[in-house]
Amino acid sequence: MYAWPKVIILIDADAFFASVEIRDNPQYKGLPVIVGARLGTRGVVSTCSYEARKYGVRSAMPISTAYKLCPDGVYLIPDGRRYREASKEVFHICRRYTPYIEVVSIDEAYLDVTPSDGRDIAEAIRRDVQAEVGVTVTAGVSYCKYLAKIVAGESKPDGVGLVSPDEALEFLAPLSVGKLPGVGPKSRKLLEDRGIRTVADLRGTPQGWLQETFGKTGSRLWELARGIDPSPVVYEGQAPKSLSEETTFETDVGDRDLLFTVLARLSADVGFRLRKEGMKSKTVGIKVRYSDFKTVNREVTMPSAFDSDARIYSLAKDLFSRLPIPRPIRLLGVGVYNLVEGGPEQPMLFGDEDALWDDVSKVADNLRRKYGRKMIEMGASLKNPKSPPDA
Repeated sequence: MYAWPKVIILIDADAFFASVEIRDNPQYKGLPVIVGARLGTRGVVSTCSYEARKYGVRSAMPISTAYKLCPDGVYLIPDGRRYREASKEVFHICRRYTPYIEVVSIDEAYLDVTPSDGRDIAEAIRRDVQAEVGVTVTAGVSYCKYLAKIVAGESKPDGVGLVSPDEALEFLAPLSVGKLPGVGPKSRKLLEDRGIRTVADLRGTPQGWLQETFGKTGSRLWELARGIDPSPVVYEGQAPKSLSEETTFETDVGDRDLLFTVLARLSADVGFRLRKEGMKSKTVGIKVRYSDFKTVNREVTMPSAFDSDARIYSLAKDLFSRLPIPRPIRLLGVGVYNLVEGGPEQPMLFGDEDALWDDVSKVADNLRRKYGRKMIEMGASLKNPKSPPDA
């Protein structure tokens, strides 16, 4: 039992998709396995085995680049059903040890096991997963989420790492600033141009300069450099803080009408999930990633909460209409934020039309639940003969 403020474990499956493929096809063991888009397309690598990584292959790399680096690899198309089944088995094992689990992806979850011995639980989960699911997981144990994630990354593959409150500052000091959450390539370059390359360097940077340069993110960076992170594990049963849907096109899309079609579908899917959670939103955001991987995010906040597909789409469409399309788009996303408990919506933008769309959305939800989410779609999202294949 630890005398820590919290005991957080990050469970992260090792090369998950590739590991499931190797488990089910033992002849692939020891070979460079690459799971992702079909060869000859413009898609990317989903994940790859550690043998493939020795050739320089990485997740999110164009599949064509992966093939140039590793032409003799085993190239496989993802099998989502098998991966989801394995994921459920992994998280079912985690729930034996705590109900406080925040699943962040198909192969990653935070566990709050306060005040238990985090290392013992992490080792037990790793043994159970290996024996029952047939894949390996790495665990990071610490008193806060971001340190658990960092130490897990430092312990891959098939390992367990621990950072206590007393060890945090020493552990962080030599790490690259790029290891901290929120520090992307642009932020990292800006910091490095100022001579701030390690977390120790960041710790010696005036808080005022960080706030002036990065805004709210600057204050968070100042705290992270000092091992401060009060972010809780958002476990099942707690209301979500945001909901989003996104799609990556197999072929980059530059046709604005087609993109509006996809935007409408994403808006309807977000609206369905929002109402399913019994929530309403005050903020809608969009995410656009161009063919050169430059990513743009835009959002708008309204004075009253809403949950209708039409309102979400209207706001998302307005945001998207203001963006230029200097090059084709490879990813499009819609999200809702500032969520509040559902209840009567205050009529704002469209007056009585809001109430009409609320009724339409409720009927559509009933049909979606009975026949599937794609049974009902907004008029703007009806299938266009030119639509991208995975839209």
